[in-house]
Amino acid sequence: MTSIDLRPCCPLTVQFWLLGLDARQGHLLLRGFRKQPAATGSSVYVMDTLTLHSSGLSLRQESDLLRFNRRTQSYTLNGRPIPARFARQLLRSTLQAHEDWTARRFGPGYRQAQFSVQRPPRVVFRSLESWRQYIRPAAFGLLML
Repeated sequence: MTSIDLRPCCPLTVQFWLLGLDARQGHLLLRGFRKQPAATGSSVYVMDTLTLHSSGLSLRQESDLLRFNRRTQSYTLNGRPIPARFARQLLRSTLQAHEDWTARRFGPGYRQAQFSVQRPPRVVFRSLESWRQYIRPAAFGLLML
């Protein structure tokens, strides 16, 4: 029997897969994130107003706190649920800055090479196009798979 994933494509599915690779390769530390122990699960990476964990992220903007829960693919702003589209717009510049740094540091074809060499899981592969549209691939020369 074939299994079909009915979850909508989410650019953060791809972004978190890439951030996981960055963490394992020490690139988050190289960029300036501080690694801290977490109460549960993997370590927490913190840089300025952004906190990353395998379970999600949080971003503080002035007095607002935006959170993304990876498991449920849900977003809250100051504890209240908000639409994904709005939340992703609030996160875009922060995540784009990371991808721009990655392209400057490792070259414009680096992410494309990761997609080719690392063979992303099906759920990540399924969301590649939404990620490319979200992150402005022209900024770092991503080719279509």
